[in-house]
Amino acid sequence: RLAAKILKVVTVSHGGEDGFNQAIEISVEVLSSVKFIQEKKLIGKYFEEISLDTGKYVFGVDDTMSALEMGAVETLIVWENLDINRYILKNYATGETVVKHFNTAQEADSSNFEDEATSADVEVVKRTLLLEWFAENYRKFGCAWSSSRIMRRKDLSSVWAMVG
Repeated sequence: RLAAKILKVVTVSHGGEDGFNQAIEISVEVLSSVKFIQEKKLIGKYFEEISLDTGKYVFGVDDTMSALEMGAVETLIVWENLDINRYILKNYATGETVVKHFNTAQEADSSNFEDEATSADVEVVKRTLLLEWFAENYRKFGCAWSSSRIMRRKDLSSVWAMVG
């Protein structure tokens, strides 16, 4: 039964993660529809843009949101375990509504939920996982979307975008 499931047998010269990556590279034609291969290619393209210093990339929530709002994002790449929430905050004293993005540590800091000028508390109108917000809204910005399992926290940031 298992023999029918084997797509290709390859020989690798490395063990561990390097060997796994080498096997994927060798089997790329057979596995082209597998999401991991697609993610690896997309992230490779992203890092190529960085290495060529094309300026066609941003990373981090603030820069990515700015690029989205300008309509400049071609592909939005988000780590699937992104632990950032999107807050809509309302200051009833001034009538101002703002959108902020906080990670877990920032959420624990009560000063993030105060008006900067008056130190008055602001009310949380809505709290949404940023990952969910991206999934629901990326089309409004005219870009493609990819959530990635293979990105790690050590990789620059948890939110990347390739701009056109």
